[in-house]
Amino acid sequence: MENFKSSKILISYLILIVVTLTLVYLDSSFAKVENPSSKDIISEFLICIQPAIWIYFGKSGFRNSNHCRLMLGGFIILYSGILQDLMDEFYEIEGVLGELENVLVPIGLIIISIAVILRFLEEEKNKLLLSQKTEDIYNKSIKDPLTGLYNRYHLEEHLETILDRLIDIDADVSVAFIDIDNFKAVNDVYGHVKGDEVLTILGTEINRCIRKSDYAFRYGGDEFLIIYPNTKVKTALAITERVKKNISISLKIKGIKSSLSIGITTYQKFENYKNLIDRADKIMYESKRNGKNQITIATS
Repeated sequence: MENFKSSKILISYLILIVVTLTLVYLDSSFAKVENPSSKDIISEFLICIQPAIWIYFGKSGFRNSNHCRLMLGGFIILYSGILQDLMDEFYEIEGVLGELENVLVPIGLIIISIAVILRFLEEEKNKLLLSQKTEDIYNKSIKDPLTGLYNRYHLEEHLETILDRLIDIDADVSVAFIDIDNFKAVNDVYGHVKGDEVLTILGTEINRCIRKSDYAFRYGGDEFLIIYPNTKVKTALAITERVKKNISISLKIKGIKSSLSIGITTYQKFENYKNLIDRADKIMYESKRNGKNQITIATS
């Protein structure tokens, strides 16, 4: 069906191009005016470029029916002017009617140009909308919908690249591994809706506290990871403590009893990113073993 429609459109354009070429041939076979005016030159030029215009339209196509009608109206006016010019060659029409092609041809071309511009603007608008939709789809694929942080898929796809880039400039990299204390009990006591609210609050506070250069991920159900590029442990600790303090205040306001256990470490040169995460995870569990609700920093 699609092939049939394409063939019909192609045949239509071919017919119109043949008609145009015929008009150009007929026009060139008449005796030319001596000492032609600028109007004569413009008129002849406009007639000669018709095949190029039609070829362009054959490639571009119009999706908007109103733009298509505008374009067709422009061509009707244009060819009316060309036809009048041919009639003038036959019958030597004088006066206002003899000059009519000099009005119709430019008007027709102006209308066609407007149709082309409108079509171009519509295409650009559609491209922009498509680009926005593509970006939205991509963002949804790499971000956790509940917290707004990057998801584990994005972490595993890009963390190694991020670390390699930072190694090249010999930059310090600090990592904080965060776990919500007694999160199962939060779900059991307050319900899963409140549990989701805790995750959302934590995601919001992390985004609010970290810098633009930092990366935050939801690693698992109640586990989060923050990468601090070009950052020493002391600075990473200060930012992470702010996250911990803010989440504590926010949960207290909501009447939810919970806290965070956190482990902070630094990236060791040539270390695999999985080993880095594993070390940060183990350091976080030291906070759990020591009573929870605290931050533990790697000693080496």
